[in-house]
Amino acid sequence: MKTGSPGFTRCRLVVDGRVVVTSIIERRDSSTTLSDVAYGTYGLGPDSVEKQGKYVVSDAQGVGRVDCDGLRKEDHETFTMIRAEDVEAGTPAMVKAVTALTVAISTAKACTDTAESG
Repeated sequence: MKTGSPGFTRCRLVVDGRVVVTSIIERRDSSTTLSDVAYGTYGLGPDSVEKQGKYVVSDAQGVGRVDCDGLRKEDHETFTMIRAEDVEAGTPAMVKAVTALTVAISTAKACTDTAESG
């Protein structure tokens, strides 16, 4: 199920009637840092996360910054967030999940097609 307003897209994976994974792609002001997004995400705080390059992760959540010229409009940056609902997947699994989501967005046509970035 996909929902969201312009600059914000949320997808939920539902299994047996329960949301098991939520992912968000969000455009924010260019002055926003990865830490701003991570610590503004439900359940993440400096004592519960690890920073791994361009990602901030915990046992159940991950936040990443997308490298994307096509979506970098009007001084905005794009971030990804992924959360395992009601379970701790473990930091290695969350690193893998947020990395895959972030890479997928950064290699999408909207990101790589600079003709659309105008």
